[in-house]
Amino acid sequence: MLTIAQSLGVGLLVAVGVRLVLAHGGRRLREVLVPPGPETDPARAGAGAETSRPRAGVGFGPAVRGGRTSRLGTGAGGDVRVVVMQVVALLRAGASPGAAWSRAVGVGADLAGVPDAAGLAQMLGARHAEAVVAATRLALDVGAPLGRVLEQVAGTLVAEAESRAERDAALAGPRTTGRLLMWLPVAGGFLGWALGADPVGTATDGGVGTVAVGAGLVLLVAGRVWSDRLVAAARGADDSGVDVQVLLELVAAALRSGAGVPRALEATGVAIGGPDGAVLTRTAHALVLGASWERAWADVPTVLHPMVRALRGAWLDGAAPGDALRAAGDEVRHERRSTARTAAARLGVRLVLPLGACYLPAFVLVGLVPVLLALGIDLLTG
Repeated sequence: MLTIAQSLGVGLLVAVGVRLVLAHGGRRLREVLVPPGPETDPARAGAGAETSRPRAGVGFGPAVRGGRTSRLGTGAGGDVRVVVMQVVALLRAGASPGAAWSRAVGVGADLAGVPDAAGLAQMLGARHAEAVVAATRLALDVGAPLGRVLEQVAGTLVAEAESRAERDAALAGPRTTGRLLMWLPVAGGFLGWALGADPVGTATDGGVGTVAVGAGLVLLVAGRVWSDRLVAAARGADDSGVDVQVLLELVAAALRSGAGVPRALEATGVAIGGPDGAVLTRTAHALVLGASWERAWADVPTVLHPMVRALRGAWLDGAAPGDALRAAGDEVRHERRSTARTAAARLGVRLVLPLGACYLPAFVLVGLVPVLLALGIDLLTG
């Protein structure tokens, strides 16, 4: 009987370990057990896709699976690049903006050629769809080449998505550590059961074991909440609206089309809307009315500081702002990568706090105390 209990306990521990390894952030069980086939191996899929690739001149429709529209890609920013490049190809072939959006991805557009934001959000997500719609509005407003603007904004969105993926990857290790720590008390209970004790009976007899398990469960929940908050603080909140890197690219596109700094800021503000758009529009009007550079940008949000620094030389000295705007975008990406690495390093250290204050005491109370009590009772009665 003891051998059967030990085998069951070891089997359960192995099952829990496999579940943790294959949990969110790891591989799927199918990817481990099933060899890659044509539908899962990217190399084979690429070779097999030649027969199903649309021919030139035929509209690209959205991918359909089971009668529902699915997203075109799963990589970081891959779907937005695919969608935008399909539209750009049709624009270069002579299609109007409205026809290009309709034929490429099945999204309607208004009379000016601006795609429907709600329909585009179903394919790209609300954040990327908002950026693409803003790029279209800006290009049509200032007369910039729509295909070029869309292509450059898509590249910026891909870089932004890659930065977010790098941040999540840097935080994956500490997050997994937090999940593993939560299973320490459970593993202790299974270990005691495998050794022949009866921790469940001891924990439910209404005595010291019950009090220990209750206190341990409270500490376990507190440790989980604490760890989740630490992870959320390290990850940071995603800013709503169009990302500042996209704003820098839109302003650069407006300036390349021949607009001055106030006109570029106003066109970008109208295109993106929201609080940041209102700030840009107000700043443009202040510059036109003769306000100084510092006064026009008074009370500007911190997220727009790279734009202020990049455009300062263009407004005060007449310098070409293209290189400065590109450098500002690179600075934003570098700062975000550095912040993500620093946050991941700090999170790994801060997780020691819930480990020592909650998880280890919970392990003792839930995993060891009932086992020791059960073994002691068995020794006394045996």
